[in-house]
Amino acid sequence: MIYLFIDSSGFGGIESHIHQLALLIQSRDVEVEVVYLQRCPGHPQYERLTESQIPFRFLSDSSSHRFFCSLSKDDVVHAHGYKASIMARLFRLFAPYRLITTFHAGESLTGRLAVYEWLNAYTGFLSYNLAVSSPILERQPFSCELLRNFVLSELPLPIRSRHSTLQVGFVGRLSHEKGIDRFLRLSESHADYHFHVFGDGELAPLVRGKSTLSWHGSVSSMTSYWQHLDVLVISSRAEGLPMVALEAMANGVLVLATDVGDLACLLPADCLVKESQWRRLSRLLKRLENFTHDEWCSLSCQLQSKIMTQFSGDSRWPQLTRVYQLTSSECQ
Repeated sequence: MIYLFIDSSGFGGIESHIHQLALLIQSRDVEVEVVYLQRCPGHPQYERLTESQIPFRFLSDSSSHRFFCSLSKDDVVHAHGYKASIMARLFRLFAPYRLITTFHAGESLTGRLAVYEWLNAYTGFLSYNLAVSSPILERQPFSCELLRNFVLSELPLPIRSRHSTLQVGFVGRLSHEKGIDRFLRLSESHADYHFHVFGDGELAPLVRGKSTLSWHGSVSSMTSYWQHLDVLVISSRAEGLPMVALEAMANGVLVLATDVGDLACLLPADCLVKESQWRRLSRLLKRLENFTHDEWCSLSCQLQSKIMTQFSGDSRWPQLTRVYQLTSSECQ
């Protein structure tokens, strides 16, 4: 059995990664279960896992010690985030399960979170470690392996033309690191486009009441919304390899971004600007507006094809099979 262990209070990049990972493992007929450190009422991922028929449990419903100490050497615990990773390493001292941890944090943390992430990194010698981007990998003091984010490979969706009025989206936490303030500045500079914000967070007051955009709040899934967007803008100050970029590209949505994290391995150079020169995202939007129908469809198809060939579940499964030490009889 593979247990995906997380401490989660909302839906974001880590939760999206875990959902895709669980779906991939399940599709290979390997038993998988998502384990939450505690239950958070109204968490949107519970419904998504139920719809996908992926089992999940809460350790607050039983003893954490009892759960971990019941595991055998044939079980795998794959922990995500600092709190889950630290806890899983401590319990690994009392039970023989195989332990994998993944580092997701691309931003520079401060205060208490920085202390926790330092502790997460420097207890890494107790686990087999993965990182979702090269910059995150390079920061780890102990052995670590790159496992970039992915989305499940499906038949390519039809490439569609852009809307008559360009629909531009921001998807993610409304925070300083994600650059929601920058996105708001862009929306004020392009009154002829329609801007959308999907997400919530500490900088929500900046978005509330803005006449230059439509704020949709936090949504449990972007699946039904991608068709309403032409362009995703990632104006972040720091990233790993954002799941939202992969999802957008898989759905034929063009992506413009600051060159942070591993986005340079995902996007062509003419879709990126230096992080310090984020205002140039405005120029890229204007350039896209002048694309012909054929140019638009060509770039959309190029981005979608890259996801299908290099960032799909199929492309990651051989590596995961090795990391989890699955035998041929355990996976397809």
